[in-house]
Amino acid sequence: LVFSLAGCGDKEESKTFNANLAGTEISITYTYKGDKIIKQTSESKISYATVGAKTKEDAAKILDPLSAKYKNIAGVEEKLTYEDTYAQENVSVDMEKVDFKALQQISGTMVSGDTSKGISMKQTQTLLEAAGFKEAK
Repeated sequence: LVFSLAGCGDKEESKTFNANLAGTEISITYTYKGDKIIKQTSESKISYATVGAKTKEDAAKILDPLSAKYKNIAGVEEKLTYEDTYAQENVSVDMEKVDFKALQQISGTMVSGDTSKGISMKQTQTLLEAAGFKEAK
């Protein structure tokens, strides 16, 4: 009985946001309880032209070093695959296990405020919408 009460009644919900930023199509899904985000998954379709590359090989020279930065961060899974004209990057972040300090070192990562209490869904949504993302309904 004690364990069933620990959740305080908040059920898991999710929201997805999409944007096309400078030629990169991005879809981010947040799983949250109450106002606390517990997981983030993102899919990015990065056009080779966006990073100044003409081929898979050129793109790999640019993107592989960025991809490698995710490899040793606890709570983060990242996968990069190369197609004919774009790279597909999938990133999953477990907000209850991630090392926020290590994550902040990576370009393109936005983390603000006190992360010790968790990440606010409301504040995140405000930041995303200000950056040009739209919530998928």
